[in-house]
Amino acid sequence: MALRRRWIRNYIIRIIVVSIIVGVFLKVGKSICFALHPVWMSGDLMYDILNYVDDHSFQFGVFFVIVIVFISTLLELSKISKVIGQIMDGVDIIYSGSSEEINLPKGFDEIEVGLRKIQVDTRENEQAAAEAISRKNDMIMYMAHDLKTPLTSIIGYLSLINEEKDISEKTKNKYVGIALKKALRLEELINSFFDMARFNFTHMMLEKSTVNMSMMLTQISFEFEPLFNEKNLSCSLDIQDNVMVNCDTEKMERVYDNLFKNIANYSYPETEISVHLEKYGDQGMRLSTVNHGKTIPPEMLEHVFDQFFRIDSSRNSESGGSGLGLAVTKEIVELHDGTISCRSENEKIEFEIIIP
Repeated sequence: MALRRRWIRNYIIRIIVVSIIVGVFLKVGKSICFALHPVWMSGDLMYDILNYVDDHSFQFGVFFVIVIVFISTLLELSKISKVIGQIMDGVDIIYSGSSEEINLPKGFDEIEVGLRKIQVDTRENEQAAAEAISRKNDMIMYMAHDLKTPLTSIIGYLSLINEEKDISEKTKNKYVGIALKKALRLEELINSFFDMARFNFTHMMLEKSTVNMSMMLTQISFEFEPLFNEKNLSCSLDIQDNVMVNCDTEKMERVYDNLFKNIANYSYPETEISVHLEKYGDQGMRLSTVNHGKTIPPEMLEHVFDQFFRIDSSRNSESGGSGLGLAVTKEIVELHDGTISCRSENEKIEFEIIIP
């Protein structure tokens, strides 16, 4: 809009200025002619022409204005045609993925800046898409391996129980316990595959209601005690009373489930987890958690909420997830018009969730 207004304004100003110049030139030219040749004889061609022009000055003025408008329009159309060609060249540069710089004539700076931004965004999006596909393919390969590992163990221990008829009850219970542990791990991985399908092919919808988040968070923290106890983690709760939040209860349970699993996986053994909850506005909340673990490097910190991203590159199949937990958590939080962030320094990891 601004470019169009500026172009129209400049076009009109140019016509007016040129028209004034032509008008002045005609008047001055006539005066000069009479000054240089003060005496004219009847029948002189120049005298007749000058008198004719003077008698029909209005008609000549209109004629010259029309000519000026016509010529200015042709020049502007030629300029616009040239710019359109350069814009198309810029689009081709963007489409081809080239890093060649896009340049347009002076006066079309806004379009040039816009095309350059699209060029940069396109390269970044292509790179991000390629990285996401690579992470996804790697994760599918890793998960196929992870699925096979517990399944092999389950089959092995159940085969021992089935084949060894004289096995002691103590040994049998031990084998059953190991098989159950592996089966639970297998279930977790299968659920991750379902998460992957839901995350990629459906859009989550919210069914909001008002819930006492203080009670809900306290209950969920209690349910995670067995997981925390596996690494002798203690959980310190600082929860404000009666924090009422308008949210999708089931989805928020999923947020806490993913968040606490991530905290448990990446916390040092025998350390403390701090959980703080307070009101945020009328029906909102601010949740922050702090746990002690390996400092997340800045280059990884900006990717912790990406799909299929895992901080632990060692592929510990006992604790590693699908790399979707925090990505799904972020989507749920943002569907509530909220924000989630992560900070890490001095072997501390802090998550903050705000639901307005």
